[in-house]
Amino acid sequence: MKFFLTVLTSLLLLISCSTDDDVCTGGEGTPRVKIKFKTFATGKPRTLDSVFVAVDYGSGPVTVVQNTVKTDSLLLPLRVEDLPFTDIFVATSRTGPVSHVRLNYTTSTEYVSPACGIRRLYTGLSADLQQPDPVLGVETAQNEIVNESKTHLFLLF
Repeated sequence: MKFFLTVLTSLLLLISCSTDDDVCTGGEGTPRVKIKFKTFATGKPRTLDSVFVAVDYGSGPVTVVQNTVKTDSLLLPLRVEDLPFTDIFVATSRTGPVSHVRLNYTTSTEYVSPACGIRRLYTGLSADLQQPDPVLGVETAQNEIVNESKTHLFLLF
């Protein structure tokens, strides 16, 4: 009887361990906004030597990017509460002028899995340039943010 219980327990352990772990690793979470840069006069893609970005998540601007190397794009997390906008502050130097861009959108939620839970999706994306310099203009490339593979917004310098 003792042998039978040992074999049965061992068999159950082997069978229960044969499935994949339920971990959220496939990028199913809330997507970030993908921002690229263009030249204002020509509309051609541009690489910035440095960029400094702060985002207001509800308690004042929080620095999320301090990039002093050449870059052509950014991925920024947006607000996940039920407010219909996120304020982004962009500068090309630490002490220079700061542009204020407001991203407006409608939020919705989507159930992903027990491990990932619920993710936030953004539709009806539009951008308003509140304070120009150094950013001279804003172009919306996608009107929804459901993944990070496509560019959603262009900042014109």
